[in-house]
Amino acid sequence: MKKPFFILFAFLAITISAFAQPVRVAVLPIRNMDGNLSLNTYCYKIADSLRAALSLHELNGKQFYIVPSDTVEAVLAELNLDPNNAQYESDIWKSVAILNCQYVVTGTFNVNGGRMLVNMYCYDLKTKVADPTNNAKNIFKAPERVLETIGIMRDKLVPALKAK
Repeated sequence: MKKPFFILFAFLAITISAFAQPVRVAVLPIRNMDGNLSLNTYCYKIADSLRAALSLHELNGKQFYIVPSDTVEAVLAELNLDPNNAQYESDIWKSVAILNCQYVVTGTFNVNGGRMLVNMYCYDLKTKVADPTNNAKNIFKAPERVLETIGIMRDKLVPALKAK
């Protein structure tokens, strides 16, 4: 009597774990809303640093999976996507579909009064809407020190990336 119950339980556990795969997340370059072309390197620096921080998070591989930078860069190059192009926001959905991701992390920055204002969001591919609660908004820092805020961004975005 116990053996069939155990076999059924084991079968259900394996089936459920097969469907509970971590969600795939792409971290894409962010948009320079300032217009100063000398700041364009931050489009990639911030995204690359955040991708690295999320990749090192304890939930990476369990609750979510961060797509490696070389894979993201290859798709962006294939589609000729540039974060400074006006069509970037509409074209990112093509790249996310190719990468087979459920979520995309991206954002914007602007410089005002010598300080950089960074906003990072986690978008759901199904709805193409940013998580309204778990985002990293209104982060102010001098441009040369903006990478010091990556930990804050990571901590604010991780709850949006957990498998649902």
